[in-house]
Amino acid sequence: MQYTRDMFEQLPEDATDEQIRLAAEGLERHHYEPMTILKVPGFSTWKKADVLNEYDRLIELPADSPELTAVIGSNPEEVREKQLGMLLYHYELICRLRLGDAEAWDVVHELYEDD
Repeated sequence: MQYTRDMFEQLPEDATDEQIRLAAEGLERHHYEPMTILKVPGFSTWKKADVLNEYDRLIELPADSPELTAVIGSNPEEVREKQLGMLLYHYELICRLRLGDAEAWDVVHELYEDD
């Protein structure tokens, strides 16, 4: 699948600062870190502009960038595409968490709580 900027531009508008703060605190209690190939520091407090900036940054990275070639045995374009897909998924999840979506919190609980 080819992830386009338009797909990222269609993400929901930002929640309130209070909703972002409360969701980030809840995620910290679970030691949440999105499952991505490349690190995304501070992701739990990102806003839509941050995700769009990261999309632009990833698209502009040259294929021989150390960031894209550090994953041994992977094609840099595959790394870029998988990272974009993961960002899109996790940001959509965070948007739902910020609105108190119980099913979204169930996903986090399932991933981060001990059985």
